[in-house]
Amino acid sequence: VINKWKLPVYYDCLSADIRAVSKYTDLKVDEIISLHQQVVYTVSFMGFLPGFPYLNGLPESLSIPRKVTPSLQVKTGSVAIAAGICGIYPQSSPGGWYILGNCPVPLFNREREQAFLLSINDQVEFYEVDKSTFKDLKQNTSHLDINQFKNG
Repeated sequence: VINKWKLPVYYDCLSADIRAVSKYTDLKVDEIISLHQQVVYTVSFMGFLPGFPYLNGLPESLSIPRKVTPSLQVKTGSVAIAAGICGIYPQSSPGGWYILGNCPVPLFNREREQAFLLSINDQVEFYEVDKSTFKDLKQNTSHLDINQFKNG
């Protein structure tokens, strides 16, 4: 079964990472956010961390190499890009990708029937939420009905 997901992202327009992407690609931050949301991504591979999806479909104009020096701590839910791929960190860890924003929907939850939210070949779209909506979703993750994000 191929599921289609529409996942919320709070884009941190002031972060050093998104500014670095802007400088590298010569795109304004709002253009980066817009381009990132215009695509339907496909989960091509799972790995690196349990539940970490490698999402194909990133626009060529957002292609940026991995960081020379990885970040020591990338937050759970970070939506990141590098080497032509988009990914979402299911838990906090070190990482060498550029963070565009954060998704409050848990990708990994051992208490769910299917612990991993995404599977290979699933389709993913992103939409922007403001900080207040992000905080509400993040604070209520234990009561979050993940089906509200399913099938676009």
